[in-house]
Amino acid sequence: MEDRKKKYLESYTKKVGEDTIEEMRKTIQAEEKNIRASYEESTDWIKSEYFVDLILKDSVFIMEFITCHHENSEDSDLDQSSNVSVVKNDLILLENQLPYFIFRSLFSFGMQQMTLDIFILSFFYISIEKKTDFKHFTDMLRRGYEESLFHSLRHIYRVTITGPAIVDLKSADNLSQAGVKFKARIMERSVYGDKDRIARLSLRVEFEKGVLTMPGFHASETSDMVLRNVIAFEQCHDALKPYTSNYIHFLNFLIISDRDVQLLTEEGVVTNPMGRPSHVVDMVNKLQVGVKVGTRSQYYIISRKLRAHYTSRRKMSWATLKNVYFSDLWTGTATLAAVFLLLLTLIGTVASVIQAYKSF
Repeated sequence: MEDRKKKYLESYTKKVGEDTIEEMRKTIQAEEKNIRASYEESTDWIKSEYFVDLILKDSVFIMEFITCHHENSEDSDLDQSSNVSVVKNDLILLENQLPYFIFRSLFSFGMQQMTLDIFILSFFYISIEKKTDFKHFTDMLRRGYEESLFHSLRHIYRVTITGPAIVDLKSADNLSQAGVKFKARIMERSVYGDKDRIARLSLRVEFEKGVLTMPGFHASETSDMVLRNVIAFEQCHDALKPYTSNYIHFLNFLIISDRDVQLLTEEGVVTNPMGRPSHVVDMVNKLQVGVKVGTRSQYYIISRKLRAHYTSRRKMSWATLKNVYFSDLWTGTATLAAVFLLLLTLIGTVASVIQAYKSF
C-alpha cells in the first residue's frame, strides 16, 4: 500500500506541479496541531516532518483513488473490483480516518467546497441534502443513515427521538403469525452502488395497514464492518443521536431465530450471502454486544403499533384463519371448494326440509 501511495503522490505532483505540493505541505503544517488533536491516541511520538508527509500522502492517495474511480482510469493494482472494495473498506474503518477539514483545505483550491463534498459523497453513492461538516468518512456514513429517517429536508432540522426505548417487541415470526406483512424498502443509495448494494444507507421503518416496511438488510462482512464502525463512532462521539444503535436494537427484537431469518429472506427484507440463517442471527446479535442502548428510540411508536396489532384478538384470529386455510393457492382453493360444497349441502338440506313440509 505504501508503494501505491508513493506512486499516486508522484502522479499527482506531475499533474499539479511542485509549487502546489509545497503549498499543501504548508497547509498541513499550519493545521498540524488541530490534525493531531483529532486523533484519540497520542501522535506525539511522530516527528513533525514525517507526520506532514504522512498526511500529505494519505490525502493525495484518497483523492487520486476517488478521481481514478470517477474517470474509470486504469490502475493495474486496482482494476479488480475486489481490490476497489478493499480500499473502500479501509476508508470506512474508524481507525483509518483522516480529518475531513484538512481534506477540504488541501483540495478546495481546485473546486468549490460543495462540489468537493458531492464528489466524495458520490464515490460512496450517498446523497445528503443537508449541508453539513463531516468529521471524516465514517461520520459521513452516519449522517447518511441519519438523514434517511426523515421524509424531507425540513424534518432534518427538528431531529427528535420520538419515545422511550423499546422494551417489548415480538420476533418477525411471531408478528407474521399475527398477520403482519414485511416489505423491503427499495433503496436508491448504497455504499457500493446499484450493482452491489452491500450496506444500504437507510434506517427508515414504517408500519401502516399491517405492513412493516423496512430497509433491506444485506448480511455480509462488509455490512457488518460498516455498521460496526458507524455504531462505534456514534457511541463514543454522538450519544445523543444513537440512531444506528437503535436500529440494531430494533433488529435484535425481530431476529432471534432461524425462522425469523427465513421469513424475512422470503419477504426480501434480508439477503443472506452467508448461507445459513444462524449466521445472520449471530451477526445481528453480535452487532449489539457492548452497545449502550439509548433511553429513547425513533422506533418506539412503531413498536407500540406492532404490539397493539399483535395483541388484537380479531387480527390474531383472522391471521390464523389465513395461515391455516389460505396459506397458498392450492390450500385456499381447496378451502373455497369445501365452503362451496358445504353451502350446496346446506341449500339442499333446507330445500328438502321445505319440500317435506309442503308435502304435509
